Amino acid sequence: MTAPRSGRAAQARAQVAELAARLMAEHGLRDYATAKRKAARQLGLPEAHGMPSNEEVDAALLERQALFEPEEQVAALTRLRRQAMEVMRVFERFRPMLTGGVASGSVSEHSLIELDIAQDDSKDFEQFLVNRGIAYKVQDRADRMAYLIYAEPADILVRMVFQDARHGHTPHLSLDRLNKLLAPADG
Repeated sequence: MTAPRSGRAAQARAQVAELAARLMAEHGLRDYATAKRKAARQLGLPEAHGMPSNEEVDAALLERQALFEPEEQVAALTRLRRQAMEVMRVFERFRPMLTGGVASGSVSEHSLIELDIAQDDSKDFEQFLVNRGIAYKVQDRADRMAYLIYAEPADILVRMVFQDARHGHTPHLSLDRLNKLLAPADG
């Protein structure tokens, strides 16, 4: 009897992931949790448990983009990765790691460039931003200090992370790795 129940749960997870990906792509939702809750609500499913992971939503977003807009997705990803490389060079002394959709490849026209920097003291980073004349807005995201920097074509979200918490399960790219990924596109 448990097989049909787990099959339904897996199907519900997939439906939530697909709808959350659509909401992120078409409506500019940037927060995975919000997109998943909204998708579950629209599907009439409970929001409490059995939600897809962020990686499952990213996979659904990539699948959607490959199906509906493959050329636009590749162009947007290349553009955002080039911008990320420029920003990472500015922040190089903080050893930034590119994370989120630009690192995984699941981007939309609403994507942010997300960077993690291993910095225990946010004052040093804030002083760097002030000295460079870079306007920012402080945010608290999941109990981590974050800075939103408004830029074109995409805004940048820089999160402070502890050195040992830096390499979780989410995709991340160093500046060197990003350079290597973009080398064929630039050459």
